[in-house]
Amino acid sequence: MSEMDADVIVVGAGPSGLTTAAELAAQGARVIVLERRTAPVQSRAGTVLPRVLELLDYRGHAERFIGRAAAIRKNPFLLFHIWAGMQPVHWRLLDTEFPYRLILPQSVTEEVLDEIVSEASVPVHRGQTVVALSQDADSASVTSEDEHGTRRTWTARYVVGADGGRSAVRRLAGIPFEGHDGTFTGIIVDLPLDMKWPAGRGMADNEHGWGASFPFGTDGTTTRFNLVHAERRYADKSEPVSVDEVRSCIRDIFGLDLEFDHLLWASRFTDAMRVAGSLRADRVFLVGESARIHYPASGVGMNFCIQDAFDLGWKLGRVVSGASPASILDSYEADRRPVIEGLLESVKAQCAIQFDFSAEGIAFRRMFARDILPLESANREIGLQLNGLSTAYTTARAGAEGAGRPVPPLILRTAEGQFSSAQLLREGELLLFDLTGDGTFEDLEAPGLKIISGVLPNPPEQWRTLTAALVRPDGFVHWTTTERNVDDATVRDVLADWVELP
Repeated sequence: MSEMDADVIVVGAGPSGLTTAAELAAQGARVIVLERRTAPVQSRAGTVLPRVLELLDYRGHAERFIGRAAAIRKNPFLLFHIWAGMQPVHWRLLDTEFPYRLILPQSVTEEVLDEIVSEASVPVHRGQTVVALSQDADSASVTSEDEHGTRRTWTARYVVGADGGRSAVRRLAGIPFEGHDGTFTGIIVDLPLDMKWPAGRGMADNEHGWGASFPFGTDGTTTRFNLVHAERRYADKSEPVSVDEVRSCIRDIFGLDLEFDHLLWASRFTDAMRVAGSLRADRVFLVGESARIHYPASGVGMNFCIQDAFDLGWKLGRVVSGASPASILDSYEADRRPVIEGLLESVKAQCAIQFDFSAEGIAFRRMFARDILPLESANREIGLQLNGLSTAYTTARAGAEGAGRPVPPLILRTAEGQFSSAQLLREGELLLFDLTGDGTFEDLEAPGLKIISGVLPNPPEQWRTLTAALVRPDGFVHWTTTERNVDDATVRDVLADWVELP
């Protein structure tokens, strides 16, 4: 077989593609990225949620994103979010060191991810449109065409499709995309206005429709509106958005007569919903919008895409670097499929509630916002749902405390000093916490495994009796135990889920 161009080809340089490439490179994989676009994307997403900030912090990148956001907006942190067009969902109810969402345009998120990938010496080839794909027992190849019509074939062990809702990789791999077309349209528009809403976001709904508005962009003079008008929601998606239409929608929904003579950017979106029949076809994987499209309920879609990328990236990276057997790749679908299905169910529920502009629908929203949303248990559960954390990963060892859920913010005292759990995850390794005080696991060795012996000075309640824990590179707890004398065979059996031990 001829020499391969890379271990993995990532098609798409959006948030999910760049995150996948960064995770692969961190595990020592050779990666190339192919991107159709030659110009930056117009920002669609504008929010980085707590769980994604945690993941970024595991690699030491969270402060970079926060710094870029602070350079755009004096206070880029919002302590609450929306669900089905209602607020507030309080981030303080989550067990996280990031109890806020970060206001950051998607274009800037991509810029920072591109910097991270560049620092890892990952080449990004822009202006490359994928036109063919093939695979055999040992490799996968994609053929791309540049803007001059020149074609080139690239070969690797695996291909990752991160090329959006119209994914060429998905289509060429023969993976079905099942669901429905849009039943209504909404408008997203950036206006040349500097509007200071008291709570950072303006929101309104009535019999005329629903709308949200917030400061946007990088220059402090742009305001974004998301609008679903009761009558204009039946406009064709291809119909151009006009100044008069936007002015009329804002007047009907917000009761505001705003003065502007042009739109900085505008687009129509729909509630079309489709999901890939599989996240994998042999040596081809799908992440992000290549795997599903949906109405952008609560603006969380990009965050779920990035979480896909983290889950697949470290696993695929460990496989191609030889640290883990190829069998761990089966856990990608097992981990992410339930999360994707939960997201789509949430979107359906939110649309049903949010866009019922009848008197009865409005009455229900008022009641829910007044009587249900303030309940701490309901508010916290919705916060978990928005972060994709409602369902534990079933690939974890069943019955273990915290298994299948993110490791809580921990401080571990070791002989070398005191470290947070996020700091210990910076190298993207499997972490085996030895809390026995006896150095029980010091003789264990495996590729990409770090054994941490120490104590937890102020552990959360559920960790107070634990004597050992195995945490994945993406911060999810795989296994824990309270046994004082941990059997060596038991630990080796748990580690065998991810590594091949001698």
